[in-house]
Amino acid sequence: MSGPSQRPRARSRGFTLLEMLVALAILASIGALLYRSLSTSFRAKAWVGEVNDRYHEGRQVMHRITSELRMAFLRFEVPEQLREENPAVLTRFEGSEEKINFATTAHLRLVANAKESDQSEIGYFLKNSSRDSKYRGKTLFRRESKRVDDRYDKGGTIWPVVDGVKEFKLEYWDETKAIGDDAWQSDWDTQSEDQDLLPSRIRITLVLDSGDERPDIRFVAQAAPRLRRPISTVDTFVPQRAQNNAIQEQLNNQADGK
Repeated sequence: MSGPSQRPRARSRGFTLLEMLVALAILASIGALLYRSLSTSFRAKAWVGEVNDRYHEGRQVMHRITSELRMAFLRFEVPEQLREENPAVLTRFEGSEEKINFATTAHLRLVANAKESDQSEIGYFLKNSSRDSKYRGKTLFRRESKRVDDRYDKGGTIWPVVDGVKEFKLEYWDETKAIGDDAWQSDWDTQSEDQDLLPSRIRITLVLDSGDERPDIRFVAQAAPRLRRPISTVDTFVPQRAQNNAIQEQLNNQADGK
């Protein structure tokens, strides 16, 4: 007698090769989309970071130049018979559209107990540089001499400030021509008869290349020197020197009388 009928056992069924290929294609598509999204985000982050760095560079350069120009000064030429140094210390404000030299009290002492004052000679000028840079344009250089001497436009240390400068323009306001359209002058020299004072305002324009066909970054600022007239120390030292000379002469006369 035959036993009870048994159901056929269901066979376990795995993935076919076609199903595996479809699953791999879906995963690859998702991975490609994720990679594209992440790479776009990384590129955008790098782009924003580069632009912010250029803006930061430009703001720092403009802040430094305007601060130093606000503290520019001229020293009154001491008569030869009253000079205490040889050669005589000269100060001069000489500026053109892409170059400027002046004396300022904006020097910062970086070394403790350094034999330096807050006075220095500073110059800015634009020229081509051999430095490797990803930005197009010239390089803005800065010169600083920690001591004011008889060479107002020489000496000191020169170093690059910022690369990729498309434009560096300086303009000087002449209040005597404010009514007309030519009040902004392209040059200023305190050695000339009609420009013996510091300009009332200096306008600085700085245009930086941002790279990768991005639009240029433009900065414009103005600085007004606080002391336009030459500083004179003669009135301070002449009375004291006359008094010292009188005392010395009296002592000499007493010595001769003895």
